[in-house]
Amino acid sequence: MPARRATALAAVAAVLAAAGAAQAQAPPLTLTAASTRTGWIGVHVTGPPGAQVTLGEAGDVVRRITLGADGAAHAARVLPWRCDRTARQIDAGVAGGAPVSATVETPSCADRFSVRVRPGTVRAGRTVTATVRDAWRVGGVKATVCLRMADRDVDCGSASPGTRARSVRLHAVRSGTAQVRLATPFTAPQDVAVRVRPRARRLRVLAAGDSMIQVLDAALADRLPRARVHSDAHISTGITKPAMLDWPAQARRTARARRPDATVVFLGANDGFGLRGPGGAPEPCCSEAWIDAYAARARAMMASYARGGAGRVYWLTLPVPRSAAFALVFSAVNAALHRAARAYPGQVRIVDLVPVFTPGGRFRQTIRRDGRTIDVRQADGVHLSPAGDRIAASLVVRAMRRDGLR
Repeated sequence: MPARRATALAAVAAVLAAAGAAQAQAPPLTLTAASTRTGWIGVHVTGPPGAQVTLGEAGDVVRRITLGADGAAHAARVLPWRCDRTARQIDAGVAGGAPVSATVETPSCADRFSVRVRPGTVRAGRTVTATVRDAWRVGGVKATVCLRMADRDVDCGSASPGTRARSVRLHAVRSGTAQVRLATPFTAPQDVAVRVRPRARRLRVLAAGDSMIQVLDAALADRLPRARVHSDAHISTGITKPAMLDWPAQARRTARARRPDATVVFLGANDGFGLRGPGGAPEPCCSEAWIDAYAARARAMMASYARGGAGRVYWLTLPVPRSAAFALVFSAVNAALHRAARAYPGQVRIVDLVPVFTPGGRFRQTIRRDGRTIDVRQADGVHLSPAGDRIAASLVVRAMRRDGLR
């Protein structure tokens, strides 16, 4: 019995010794990193044959690879290059072994993105196509593309190119010299020159609204003799009175039928009725929820009239009326219009009549203009007088000319 026990102990000792020798002879883990493939960091790993190696960066696991029978593995696309970080450290670890690291420097984003514009010459009212390419072909960065005229953005869009280029259509609203500007958070702006020739047709202007737009539409036609002005006036209607006229639907219909280059809207004097909020609950005027609901409907109209950037919208605010009850509603309507317009910078402009006709936020029957006292309101204390309509039309036309619409 003692002999057998000794033999068994010897065998166990031999196995443990062999395992220890094998462990001692296991090759150590090594890691090298390189950025030889455009857009990607690759690694070469050696270590114990068959071992699973975990690769990470900044504490995050990015990939796991298994070493081959020869104790080596190569991965060409482990991490994409980044614009915000060019010095990169890759970590590698294997169960029961000490982790190792490798560093690599990747290129900057200076020459990563490019933009091509076609056609280089276009008529006002038409579109140009800006195609954005990512030389790295890895994506992950949103580029903003804008058509600029006189240092102002006329139309903008965004693109996120990756393995494929992405295109953005931009509308040229007026004639003159323009630039298509490509900008990203990580690169300097790039400009491509575009020539915009005069329109081949007359400017199309739509004047839409309730009774407030009447007379103003004629004043607009007088000040825009080379434009074709169409009036879409509906007396006593309002955004909060859909049973009488569904204004968002009307905006869609008229925008499709008329295809206006510019839409002038004067609407809201008949509003103040309740609206349903996002949850379906009725909201009374003039709470914050009501303002949000009104803004959502106005925003839908703005989108229809803007026609994806092909048109410009000039929405007039309501001057303070004589009635205090009306004043509360008008103030809420104006707040909703400003809120809605923020969704369409460069496409929708609020023409604010409040400081012109009711400075200080108080009702005025007359105003001083060009050294004269002018009666600008009708007897009801709501509508503008013919003289007031002419002043409002001048403000609209001035805004249109600043945008180059002519």
